Amino acid sequence: MSAAPLTPSERLTLSRERLRLALRDISAPAGGASSARASAVGLAWLDSLKSIPAAGIVIEAVRSWWAQHPWRISSLLVGEAVKTVVQPMAQRHPLGLVVGALLLGGVLARARPWRLIFTSSLLAGLLPQLLSKAVAQLPTQSWMAALTELLRQPRQPQEPAQAAGLSPTRPDAPTR
Repeated sequence: MSAAPLTPSERLTLSRERLRLALRDISAPAGGASSARASAVGLAWLDSLKSIPAAGIVIEAVRSWWAQHPWRISSLLVGEAVKTVVQPMAQRHPLGLVVGALLLGGVLARARPWRLIFTSSLLAGLLPQLLSKAVAQLPTQSWMAALTELLRQPRQPQEPAQAAGLSPTRPDAPTR
């Protein structure tokens, strides 16, 4: 016996459910658990690095600087565009991708862009944030102790003869 034919609304519902399942599989592939685990390991490494006092200050300053940087949004857009373009190309032509990476590496080695990392404009934007984070994390007592030490009147260095209570003048020195 054959099943009763489906109504158009039932067929539409089944079709939508199949599409929903297919899209869910595409958006969360089977390797999603391993990538989530890898990102958790990366975050654990970053958290352990943040436990070092100076490194935590630097990491937070760089994060806040990058969150406000104008190139952040454009780098996210370019990253997504490259991923959408390169991923299918890598699946179709993996050798072409390796050759392209070799050429890009050669161009980067020739141009040496890492020389531009410590430019004055970069340090001018990052240094105040580093200092403000460092000031915010130090306890108030240490700041007060450093301030009182700086505000103390500097003592005049005493010569050894004066410290022993001897006269500063020499016996062979001419008198006026």
